[in-house]
Amino acid sequence: MDDSSRTEAGLSSSQRWALIAGVYAFGCATVTALLLSDMLGLFAEVIGLPTALSMPLLASPALVAGAGLWWALVERPGTVTYPRGAAFGLLTALVTGALWTGRFALFWGVEMLTAGPVPLLVGFVLGAVAVAGVLVGLPIAFVRRRSRRRSDAAATANSL
Repeated sequence: MDDSSRTEAGLSSSQRWALIAGVYAFGCATVTALLLSDMLGLFAEVIGLPTALSMPLLASPALVAGAGLWWALVERPGTVTYPRGAAFGLLTALVTGALWTGRFALFWGVEMLTAGPVPLLVGFVLGAVAVAGVLVGLPIAFVRRRSRRRSDAAATANSL
């Protein structure tokens, strides 16, 4: 971890990357929600979300979960690997989906999760976002690895 390079705001490189990962996860979650909007629009309507903002609202937990999970899985251990990046995406997607599934259960009751096609829809959406999450985690791991290599090379050049 390169905590020696702090910005004017007092954030270390690791903290900046955790925030970037959270914003990235939110953006990707919004795009995924838009792609699944036929099903998620109904879900949003059922739990009382405003129609115009429903997709960004459904993606909003990914902002916080993404930043926290990136910090815990990638930055804190100090090793950026593709499996850690994939785990970041997968867990961010599943935490976001689990939060909204919990909200649905609080709104309508746990028994509604077993009624009719609801388990199939919840399973399909969680499966789709899990796959999307794994795929989303790989590019940011690639970019972070490259940025770390560049900063390590610059630090080596400066020390010579």
